[in-house]
Amino acid sequence: MPPQPQFGAPGFGPPPGFPVPPPPRKSRTLPIVLISLGIVMVLCIGGGTALYLFGKNALDDAAAITITEPATLGGRPKQESKEFEAITADMEKSLSSYAGAESSFGAIYGSPADENMVAALATKALIADPQKELDASFKTFGQSAKVEGLTNADTGTLGGVAQCGTSSIEQIDVAICGWADKGSVGMVMWFFKSAPDVQAEFPKLRAEIETKTSK
Repeated sequence: MPPQPQFGAPGFGPPPGFPVPPPPRKSRTLPIVLISLGIVMVLCIGGGTALYLFGKNALDDAAAITITEPATLGGRPKQESKEFEAITADMEKSLSSYAGAESSFGAIYGSPADENMVAALATKALIADPQKELDASFKTFGQSAKVEGLTNADTGTLGGVAQCGTSSIEQIDVAICGWADKGSVGMVMWFFKSAPDVQAEFPKLRAEIETKTSK
């Protein structure tokens, strides 16, 4: 089995000089692309634990989880623009580093013109320590864009751990909520929002992405 990336591994972060064509005047596209690029690497820092280290209960917990790429998210249609194709492809590629990763996806929903846009990425995977995974994800993101006001978030009926905070880039506020449990890890980002604005919506959006069957 080839070596897997570990927590704190060097080299994870937005590559410089991303070749994005100059946006139209007052376009919101470029900052959104830059932020999305930042989360490409956020969730690829874990997943280095060998499968044999997981007990039967952990494997059963993971088996009960399903990750689905929604056609819409919170009523927002999925972006099919070519501007975002490379970003979403890189999101999905990044998530493949997790042990047992499957059903990975990265997608962007909504409209930048309407200032109603959400980016989401998630994977079904074996997570040895959900809290450690979540902490590392926010720490990695914070190396590119500071995350403030980080607080615990509602996990609804899905359990695990979740947190939300607020970041910004190019003077655009970005609310960030992430979760991790024994069988999945994911992150949702709302552009033009702060964490208090999205706390109530987060568990609803997570439930559109993750489902769990009862044992």
